[in-house]
Amino acid sequence: MPRARLDRRDLAAMVALMALGLALRLAWASGYGLGDDWIYRLDIANVLSGRIPSNPQNAYRFTWWLPTALSCRVLGLSERGLILPITTFAVLGLGVVYALGKALFGRAGAWMAALLLVVHPLDVAWSTMLAGDVIVSFFSGLCVLGLLRALEDAPSRAKRRWWAVAAAALWLAYHAKLSALMLVPALVAALVLERRRLDRQCLVFPAAAVLLFGGSIVWCWIFDHDPLAAYHGELTAQGLSGANAAAGHRVELGPFLGIYPGWLFLPDMLGDLLNSVYPHLVVLLALASPWLGLRTSLVAACWFASVFFGLEFNLQRADGVWIAGFRNIRHAHVFVYPLVLLLAGYLAGLRARWRRAGDALLVALLAFSAWQSVATASKTSVAFGDLRRAATFLAGLPRKPVYSDFQVRNWLPVLDVTPPLEGHELAYNDMAKRRLELADIRSGYLVTGGAREPYWGCIACIPSMSELEPGQWRLLAEFPGPPPRPWRPEPLRVWEAVDTGPVDGTQEGNDAGGESG
Repeated sequence: MPRARLDRRDLAAMVALMALGLALRLAWASGYGLGDDWIYRLDIANVLSGRIPSNPQNAYRFTWWLPTALSCRVLGLSERGLILPITTFAVLGLGVVYALGKALFGRAGAWMAALLLVVHPLDVAWSTMLAGDVIVSFFSGLCVLGLLRALEDAPSRAKRRWWAVAAAALWLAYHAKLSALMLVPALVAALVLERRRLDRQCLVFPAAAVLLFGGSIVWCWIFDHDPLAAYHGELTAQGLSGANAAAGHRVELGPFLGIYPGWLFLPDMLGDLLNSVYPHLVVLLALASPWLGLRTSLVAACWFASVFFGLEFNLQRADGVWIAGFRNIRHAHVFVYPLVLLLAGYLAGLRARWRRAGDALLVALLAFSAWQSVATASKTSVAFGDLRRAATFLAGLPRKPVYSDFQVRNWLPVLDVTPPLEGHELAYNDMAKRRLELADIRSGYLVTGGAREPYWGCIACIPSMSELEPGQWRLLAEFPGPPPRPWRPEPLRVWEAVDTGPVDGTQEGNDAGGESG
């Protein structure tokens, strides 16, 4: 049966769904504030100065740094300039998933797949952060779409074009992140499943892939004297090479291998379901499918299995122990597209057999997922908003030294104001030492409280109002926020040092100690 092509109604639906997805993401946008964002910003600064990124992990990732540098050339080396490309790829990904759903399940399946992605918590939250894995997902999806379209009954010229699109998309995904090559086993499996549709036009795919990837290897060999510079750069950046690799990155297999399954099925450390209940429903419907007569896409199943097991067992042996790099939530974004397609296939089949039950389940699922999306995205939205508000407020004050934790200090240069804000980092995770440092300050501003990156940020590093000596600091601003939470134990406040000599303890009102925390 020929796969359904896109028509004008589909294009209108894609635009509407992308607009809906963009509105939701912008309503709870996060922005700049992840722990290593400052590294990526420095790399883009290098590109704007005519150099390749200095971080070996990013040097080959031109699919990320080229559009980001272009964005920053127009918008400045700012938060908007850095985040805009990620959000753009995320929104375009909604269109790719719609097209994949149409190719696999028809128009109803396309709507379901795209709607499931619109309210997918991980995608909603991380699509407005500096998460290059979103770009990997986009080009991986485009690669699979190109393969499916190339297998349609179509003129030879159209087939060759789609095979070339698939190869180019895989190459661009690789240049967003090396782990994109974990898609290759899924592509091989898909070709085996659809082998009856293959003809000699499929030779365009390996020919184009050899040309593109060969060019990348030759480039690395000429300029880096290492044809595998991308791979070695990833290992170096993660600390997985060298004499100290085993000592610094040894992992216990049991807890380590439970990280990705935990993010799929269990609430995260902040109590949110990053993938809603999509994985749970896929498993339940797969188990019930023999009795319900439901089927989903084997191509999507191979895609999910390929990237999941590729990331799950991304381990190495060094000095007789297992080592691995840090596992970040954003790395799991590559599960999102195949996951929503798997679930959309089952839901489309369920709706075809029991329309009312299928519609009711879909509506309930979308409502629950929207709630989880807001719950997930709101935490980083509040946290990064605190950093933004503090820096913006300080930029409007007469210039004095700014004392804070390192997370605020790293955010200050993002505003790119003249003269620049002068940030000073207080003692890291040592309240007693920090109290002594604060007691010696006679001029400057201080940032206390507020939220930082809620997953792996250093909450103990944040100066607290309780650490201030009464009478030494004058409160300039307090910013509202949610009730106290472990990741935001007290409101964000900005203070100014008051050098009044000996403290007599009689000041009230806006002085530190004149109000409760």
